[in-house]
Amino acid sequence: MYYLQGSIITGGRVLHNQFIEITDGLIAYIGEKKRDVDAPVKVVEKGYICPGFIDTHIHGVDGGDFMDEEDKVFEIVARQLVKYGVTACLATSRTAVLSDVNRFLDKAEKHMAAGTYGARILGVHLEGPWISSKYNGAQPKKLIRKLTWRDVKEVIDPYADIISKITLAPEELEDQKILKYLRNLDIQISAGHTNATLEEIEEAAISGLSQLTHTFNAMSPIHHRSPGTAAAALYIENFICELIADGVHVNHKMIELLYKVKGMEGIAIISDCTGYNQLTDGEYTLRGKELVRKGNEVRLKNGSLAGSAITLNEGVKYMVEHCNIPLEAAIFMATEIPAKAAGTNEKIGKIEPGCIADIVILGSDLQVLETIIAGELGNCHQVE
Repeated sequence: MYYLQGSIITGGRVLHNQFIEITDGLIAYIGEKKRDVDAPVKVVEKGYICPGFIDTHIHGVDGGDFMDEEDKVFEIVARQLVKYGVTACLATSRTAVLSDVNRFLDKAEKHMAAGTYGARILGVHLEGPWISSKYNGAQPKKLIRKLTWRDVKEVIDPYADIISKITLAPEELEDQKILKYLRNLDIQISAGHTNATLEEIEEAAISGLSQLTHTFNAMSPIHHRSPGTAAAALYIENFICELIADGVHVNHKMIELLYKVKGMEGIAIISDCTGYNQLTDGEYTLRGKELVRKGNEVRLKNGSLAGSAITLNEGVKYMVEHCNIPLEAAIFMATEIPAKAAGTNEKIGKIEPGCIADIVILGSDLQVLETIIAGELGNCHQVE
């Protein structure tokens, strides 16, 4: 048992000068006084004690990609994520041949069964290949396909227990009944890389579609005569909207607009990091692609954005410093809402009694100072 003391941010609120009692990996108590006067205390004098960040759309970090052939790539990425304040994530795939998707799923299943040091893998997020070729972004067009019942039976059903979320184009389905089938498997369905109209999104929502993938990016746009998927972000009240907050993918004023409409309950900040966050500016050939890194941008040679080059902590910082969003709301959108978007039953994303003690300590400048996994101070990242 030990205590953390300081300003806590959780549930969209700031609680000043509180004690958090941590016992056996769980949060046991929060209050203005210690319950055990002899237990050690770690004081956070300048900064904030927050729930660990949860990234529901991340392909990799620090050069690693969850779809790499490296046997231990899940362990490698999970370990690296901790230094960015991420304590849990959905390992995210990309459009590939089905044999590679199956290999990714098999490795994810084995990693989740074994468990390891680092960020907890809550499940997987399949992004493609069941998307629209019109809005493929950096996804290879030649590998895009319709989602068929055969794909459901051969790819999804065998791994339904670990698939938390699927990004798809709802207009590119063999049968709309597939959506209800996926929801009955307790899989979250998100529209992304899609050319769907607002009406098609509304119809899909009846069957279980409830989220939008990297909102405003790689989707049919807002138009006053023919509103597309992007319009659904503003129109459909209960959708959770993923958002890449890097100053590149979405203009800061559009982020402000989305926040004004949806509030903190409707946005999940994601990184969509493709593992290229540590590259310096320049040209590269990686994983068979020619890439250009410039500032926060990573693009293909044709100009298409190839995911992002930020980590989730940077997205939180950007929301606060550039989008007029309160820190407590930004933290909420990087913790509690992503937990909801992942459909997880684990008690994470909050600092409340009974929750897992996954915690990130931020400095007053919002830099990550320390990350604690399941209460273990020895199983954490600490900035020297």
